[in-house]
Amino acid sequence: MRFMKITAVAAALLLVVAPVTSCNKDKKGSSSSFVLRHAEGENVAKQVATADVAQEVNANQTLFTLNKIYDAGVQTEEDEHYLYLDVTIKNDTDVEYTLSTLNNFYIVYPDDTEYSGNIRTQLYAINNLSDKYFGSPFTVSANSTFNGVVGGFCLKDFPDEFTVGFFPTREDRDNKEELIKVKVTKNDIVPLPDELKKK
Repeated sequence: MRFMKITAVAAALLLVVAPVTSCNKDKKGSSSSFVLRHAEGENVAKQVATADVAQEVNANQTLFTLNKIYDAGVQTEEDEHYLYLDVTIKNDTDVEYTLSTLNNFYIVYPDDTEYSGNIRTQLYAINNLSDKYFGSPFTVSANSTFNGVVGGFCLKDFPDEFTVGFFPTREDRDNKEELIKVKVTKNDIVPLPDELKKK
């Protein structure tokens, strides 16, 4: 039942946003016009916490760890890869909340090109990954720990270093005053293990 509901929602999203979320690049190399711009303005990223892969960091009563970055082994005609994030999110509040790839996560390259989540990578994951994968939105229960794989992103030509950004918005999806930045190297990207693939 969960699978059918997620598939229906994802299919509806694909019809709405597929034209602007393809993996194709524009002349500047950005993912598309659908890319979220996370400029550090008055109410965005007023407090920034930094971490490395597998390092826990605390922001906005949220303990966050980017455990791994998985390459699903999918390559588009443009030689782009589907990447997913293995995360741990500890909700230290009494309130349940939902998060999503498009609103809470992004990737930025050293040249400031930003990438938001890609709907085609989510549809692929729903159909091909195990129940350790969570489509968007996903729920983080009160006083609990969420462990799972989320995303993904459609990327190519990985630089030596790039950043994964996470906004711990909790129950207010528009509260982006705090930002967690995780430094990633291309050596941190690992192949998707067999246990995360549907049998």
